[in-house]
Amino acid sequence: MPNTFKGNFAATAIGSLPHTDTETACKLMLRSLPEIPCWPQLPRHSKKEDMCIQYTEGLPCAVIHEDEKTVSIDLSLDTSSALEHFYEAFLKNDPDVFLISPDYAVGFYTMIDQLNKSPQASPRAVKGQVAGPITLAGSLKLSTGITALYDEQFFDVIIKLISMKAYWQFTKLSQYGLPVIIFIDEPYLTSFGSAFMNISRERAIHALNEAYEVVQTQGGLTGTHCCGNTDWAMLMDSKVDIVSFDAYEFMDKYLMFWREIKTFLDRGGYLAWGIVPTSSKINSISLHDLVKKLKEGIQFLVEKGIPRTLIQERSIITPSCGTGTLTIDEAEKVMTLTYDLSMTMKD
Repeated sequence: MPNTFKGNFAATAIGSLPHTDTETACKLMLRSLPEIPCWPQLPRHSKKEDMCIQYTEGLPCAVIHEDEKTVSIDLSLDTSSALEHFYEAFLKNDPDVFLISPDYAVGFYTMIDQLNKSPQASPRAVKGQVAGPITLAGSLKLSTGITALYDEQFFDVIIKLISMKAYWQFTKLSQYGLPVIIFIDEPYLTSFGSAFMNISRERAIHALNEAYEVVQTQGGLTGTHCCGNTDWAMLMDSKVDIVSFDAYEFMDKYLMFWREIKTFLDRGGYLAWGIVPTSSKINSISLHDLVKKLKEGIQFLVEKGIPRTLIQERSIITPSCGTGTLTIDEAEKVMTLTYDLSMTMKD
């Protein structure tokens, strides 16, 4: 695992913004995330930028229902030839075959333009993101009524599709000679271990690792964001480099896994503290409140025997989730506080 990158409380974001103007959104990302900018997902700009539609280009037999913001898999189509075509494309190992087009991610292309025009900007890393295979498969229904998560063939296709979308982003973002971080986001993991998500621990880890390895073999870092509570031990037992958690609402639940956190940091892992709330609470929270809360969490780990310098080197600051459902004012407040908290923790 590449360990030359130091977190040192640098700020990044989960991805979504409520903006419809792409240049404004990218400038906000660059201004508030000077060290680890990420491209903005803009679900209000286009329904195709909804998290579970954005990465479905190239999925065999997929039908987009833009009015409902959903995608389904129509098994009445010629699935055998569609699947054969997909696997042939996958085996070419050419990420450009699985590109995300501007219709589905205008913020990605605008961010590339902005980075190319701003040689004076000096980030320490750049970040991209995809929906995780478990989340995407759990949200896509086959015409038989089951989700793709429980169809072995289509689950495998989705894992490979997401892996290649992550690889494609890596190739585009690596042109700057900086560490590239790709998040494979799994909000669906909040259902892991419940009746709503009946897959084994081993299957979940295998699906995640297949996506991580595509990026890691190229020299990139991987992360996974889960915006609720989950089996954090399972996630830290995978090959992920960065665990991104909602440290505002669920810090105590995550820190219960301090033994696993210690092992995770010892093997080179990073923590992305999602400490800036992405709810209406952003209107009443202060920088002082967030600094206090974050320092308490760090102190807890220090008291469990994890060196403070190691925590600092392996810590990133983020909002607790995406901001796509907030107002523009609230989202800008989230991003400003994320920047301010990052700068304060550095001092």
